[in-house]
Amino acid sequence: MKQWLLGLPLALSVAGVAWATDADQWLTRMAGALAQTDYQGTLVYLDGSRMETLKVYRSARDARERLVVLTGAHREIVRDGDTLICIGDGDPTVAYEGSPLAKWQQTADAVQAGLLAEYERLLGGIERVAGYDTQVIVLQPHDALRYGYRLWLEINTGLPLRIVLEDADNNAQPLEQLMFTEVQVGITPAAADLRPSIPDFNRHFLLASAATDAVDLPWSVNDVPAGFVLRSQRRSETGDHLVYSDGLASVSVYIEPLHEQGGQTSASRAGAVHARAFALGDHRIFVIGKVPAATIERFARGVTADLR
Repeated sequence: MKQWLLGLPLALSVAGVAWATDADQWLTRMAGALAQTDYQGTLVYLDGSRMETLKVYRSARDARERLVVLTGAHREIVRDGDTLICIGDGDPTVAYEGSPLAKWQQTADAVQAGLLAEYERLLGGIERVAGYDTQVIVLQPHDALRYGYRLWLEINTGLPLRIVLEDADNNAQPLEQLMFTEVQVGITPAAADLRPSIPDFNRHFLLASAATDAVDLPWSVNDVPAGFVLRSQRRSETGDHLVYSDGLASVSVYIEPLHEQGGQTSASRAGAVHARAFALGDHRIFVIGKVPAATIERFARGVTADLR
């Protein structure tokens, strides 16, 4: 489940569209659309040879969303305000934070907070997606330590209908794609479509609860790439967790007690996600993120601690 989730939600008159003349204005419109637009449709997620199909329902007025995975095991996430209902395996907060709706909202939040300094924002052409005209926006990184993004925003609302993750160091080669194959923009889903398929399902979690776990940890990372800052630090029963982000790309650093003498050093890749594990003293460090391998290596080299 984590693989596909790792693995990235004002109708205007024709005259009103004219004011959105550059990429930043379109990105601002996208933020508004995710907050104010109802929709429902079918999404396809492509990562190399792997494909997932999802049904998505969103009611902006009720701040309610539902994602249903249509391929593989039954998996379902319902968000009602700050409450998550998760059906299927996996950590629900990880599942939601990596979902398409959360990824789009993360991009919108980054725009509003001015956190895209490490990306050139460019206006592309007009293309069709799922029967709608869209404006293409290109987010081109200033270095090879992060991937690029290409967004297709519906002309009348600014709602993202397609996102492509690109390898900026390899001729803009697509790494991941997320696209609506059919969508109804401005249509409020039926109440039944916003409810979990299993009545009275009791796996409820609070998104906001993660903030209560925030603590000052002795761990940090030196010499992080430009734009990356520490966004959160948490302590749980299994260990410590640091999250660094530049607004779009993010890297997680997990620190756990080392249970095996010496520990193994390893590097791995799953699609656009790179990871590295190694021992540091009597701790195991695991660095993972949807970023190039060189970025993970840089974070790994910089992990340090004051354990006095």
